[in-house]
Amino acid sequence: MLLIALIMATQIPSTTSSSAVDDESAGLFDVMIFDAACVNSSDPCDAERVVHLVEYYGADWCEPCELIENEMDMLNRSDTFVLQHHPSVVDESFLSASKLRFEYEHRLLFIPSIVIDGQGLLTGSSQGLELSNALSLRESNFSGLNNVSLSSGNLSWTASRGTSVSVWMTEAAPHPTRNRTHPTLATGMMQFNATDGFANISAMTSEDGGKVVVLLEKTGVYRLVTDSQNPTGGMDVYDGNTTGFETNTDGVSPGTQAAVWTVLLIASLLPAMYMRWSISKQAPSAVEEE
Repeated sequence: MLLIALIMATQIPSTTSSSAVDDESAGLFDVMIFDAACVNSSDPCDAERVVHLVEYYGADWCEPCELIENEMDMLNRSDTFVLQHHPSVVDESFLSASKLRFEYEHRLLFIPSIVIDGQGLLTGSSQGLELSNALSLRESNFSGLNNVSLSSGNLSWTASRGTSVSVWMTEAAPHPTRNRTHPTLATGMMQFNATDGFANISAMTSEDGGKVVVLLEKTGVYRLVTDSQNPTGGMDVYDGNTTGFETNTDGVSPGTQAAVWTVLLIASLLPAMYMRWSISKQAPSAVEEE
């Protein structure tokens, strides 16, 4: 009974903090895409809204990542945009903004990892192969950005919600060792208050074929849930140091799980501790009888 009470006591704070995190967690509200050529064009360009945003965290040194990238090449979905991040400092194409998003916004630990619509998570090479199925099961309803226009480096918008507008520049980048190209690798990022309604992004340049990705977000830490049908699959460990964590599918935080296991360990030691206490009480009695 004592063990059950202790476990329940450790889980009660988890339920309370879970709702608090939901109230304070980050959110992705809208995604708009421009051709990079619009940055330098004097003619106003209108953005295109996508149905799904896939944020893929990979690395050039990561061999399992090649399987995931091949999977993405075969997606053949015009309603989905893949924003590829290289958060590893070992990569020549490393981007510090991608590393910050990996560690502090999405709170990830593993490469490769895939974030879908700012909500779903696939991590590890085996789960990454489930991307197509995960997209088919997810519904998004992006909205919040209106009157979005870009010309001569000036981006304008009106936002009905959210706290920030993040602008990512992507371009095609060759892999340093393999005969392949990363089609939409993040190469720059600028962030503005959603209420500004205007920003100059002329400092962001890209080769022909690049894209400008405009995200309307609520800043903070994203609370991700697994989109994998096999959440216990293998994972590939990220090479960098991080203080982040992955959100578990059952809603129990890693801190709570650690507390539960600590209680179980202490409970398993209680019989031995009781026997030791009993022996120590009997020893003086034996001495007195002599």
